Amino acid sequence: MTAEEFELRFAENPRLLHDSPWVVNGYSEHWPGYRKWREIDYLRSRLGALKAFAKAPNFVTHVRDELVSVETDFARYLDYISDPDRVRELYEGHWLEGSYEAFAAQDLPLYCGTLRFVHSAQDPIFDEFKPLVPRPIETWNHALPYYYSLFNHLWLLVSLPGALTPLHVDNNGTIALIAQLRGRKRATLYSPDDHRHVYNPAVGYLDPERPDAKDFPTWQDAEKWTADVEEGQVLFVGTGWAHHVCTVEKSISISFDFVDASNLADYARSADWAMMLGKRVQKNPDIFLSKLGGTLTHAQVETLSDIEIGRRVMAEILRAATVSDSSANTQPIREAYLHHLMQLAT
Repeated sequence: MTAEEFELRFAENPRLLHDSPWVVNGYSEHWPGYRKWREIDYLRSRLGALKAFAKAPNFVTHVRDELVSVETDFARYLDYISDPDRVRELYEGHWLEGSYEAFAAQDLPLYCGTLRFVHSAQDPIFDEFKPLVPRPIETWNHALPYYYSLFNHLWLLVSLPGALTPLHVDNNGTIALIAQLRGRKRATLYSPDDHRHVYNPAVGYLDPERPDAKDFPTWQDAEKWTADVEEGQVLFVGTGWAHHVCTVEKSISISFDFVDASNLADYARSADWAMMLGKRVQKNPDIFLSKLGGTLTHAQVETLSDIEIGRRVMAEILRAATVSDSSANTQPIREAYLHHLMQLAT
């Protein structure tokens, strides 16, 4: 649908993105950086020195799948994208998991899905992708403490045909978008209601391209959604939707995870950010405890789970923020976030 059609539908139903996947046209090609970020040479000059990992597949979500990976800088990875036949030469001595021989046996291209180039909501790079979401969505990422510190939420994804991100559900209860700048990707998606048909806790997630009825006896009961995402289009994936994405044509994409009014409660309930924050506190307790005014003790840090520590620390951060910050742009969001956290404690 067009961005204008999306605006009308979203105004009628603010939970639109959670009801089904949507492909929206007509706004991303107007981003200030749209044309530049389509060009490999520009990406090499802008981000080439950054360190990352490239993997085949992007990650694994099934116990019988195998992963190969290399340590790389982004410029070297772009050299591989430009000339994939050089893979052995480019990554000799750089294999972290597996080997060149294991990579060749995988018959999947390497995929750099770990490039991290944004660390705060104020990063000027965001100006190059305005507006990241179409009207009338209002993202709340900027008001969530540690949002860009604990996890990456903006990705540049450059990939060859066949590059694979297997079926998975995103962390943190976020909504995801995939904006196609160049080439084409194909997504297969399943709703949260069908999760039980495509996920088996004993083995992991279904491969939609090669479904195994032994491990997933009810997979055919799940409704499969598919979408080809082409240049200038943006795919939206709601909270809890399992998605599998394969590159069809050499591709450059921007992916972004966000929180808004429709999924703040999901984000607050997520164990993912809480675990990461809790581990950070356990690693450097004095730094955090000195700022919390005695509301958390060393003994509690040593005995509570990392998830519980993370939630308690976040609650104290939010309490302090709601007192010191009267901004209409952030205070109501943080108050609502704190409310959802407090509901977990009751």
